[in-house]
Amino acid sequence: MRLPAGTVPVDQCAAYAEFGKWYPLNEYRACWKNGGRALAQRLNDKSCTWRDLTQLIPDMAAAGLLGHLFVCPDMIGGGLLGSFKPGVPVDQELFVRSAQVHALSPMMQFSVAPCRVLDKEHLALVKAAVDIRQKFAPRILALADECAKSGEPMLRSMEYAFPGNGYSAVKDQFVMGDFLIVAPQIEKGAESREVRLPAGRWLADDGEVFTGPARITIKTPLSRLPHFITAR
Repeated sequence: MRLPAGTVPVDQCAAYAEFGKWYPLNEYRACWKNGGRALAQRLNDKSCTWRDLTQLIPDMAAAGLLGHLFVCPDMIGGGLLGSFKPGVPVDQELFVRSAQVHALSPMMQFSVAPCRVLDKEHLALVKAAVDIRQKFAPRILALADECAKSGEPMLRSMEYAFPGNGYSAVKDQFVMGDFLIVAPQIEKGAESREVRLPAGRWLADDGEVFTGPARITIKTPLSRLPHFITAR
């Protein structure tokens, strides 16, 4: 693709995104005026910290509002250069919680092979998060097709999905389409958390059914990725 004289860096960025549209599988970390395009947009690099983990959900929701329908929450454990250093122990709890946030988002991507940095116990928990994603994979793929046609983001804030219910300040849970509410634990050492549920019947991952609207408190052992689907 030849660019005209006078091209500036942002024009090159936009042209490269156009190039990516030729391929069915793509992912970008930087785009310019490419909202609404069939491109997977990864968040800016995050560090391997609990603070940055808390930024994943609001940043993904914001990316969707900007027109990036297929967002990737950076990389599991953090994708910032230098996040993983030889000889420096990894916060294994953080790595597991990061994997759980990714598991039911539009994309799941590792920056380092889990088997290289985790012990057997924590590696098993990451594999369990991947298994949860595999369970929902058909619905996630179907949602991607729907959003490609509608122009709506796959991952949505609670306020976007269920407007007018006072959810604008909820930044620690998200909705995939309108059928799956995900409420991962993102606080170090926390064993419980509050979840906001909208009107309707919601089936939790542990089999319990809740009727909304409701505020509930659930237990969050490291082995659990709390999520809720519409119940019949």
